[in-house]
Amino acid sequence: MRRLLSTRRVIPLDRLDEYLAAWARLREAFVAAGGRAWLFRAGARQDHFIEFLEFGGREDILERDNIVEAREVLDEEFGEGQVEEWEEAPTS
Repeated sequence: MRRLLSTRRVIPLDRLDEYLAAWARLREAFVAAGGRAWLFRAGARQDHFIEFLEFGGREDILERDNIVEAREVLDEEFGEGQVEEWEEAPTS
């Protein structure tokens, strides 16, 4: 079953480069562990972001040390975001 973790954050625009670098570290670790990761910015609010981490099969992916550390850096540096967990819905 596929799962998705979404996190919404508001990032001060003067810290955008720092945020993107921290996100890139998380994305790299997550993809290397077999997950998929995307980052979107709101069209109407340039400081609003939503991060998506998609995974399945390997439920321990969120507990890997390098991924935990990368998520903690984002939370510590940019504030804890609004996190939601999703599960794939059956289509038939």
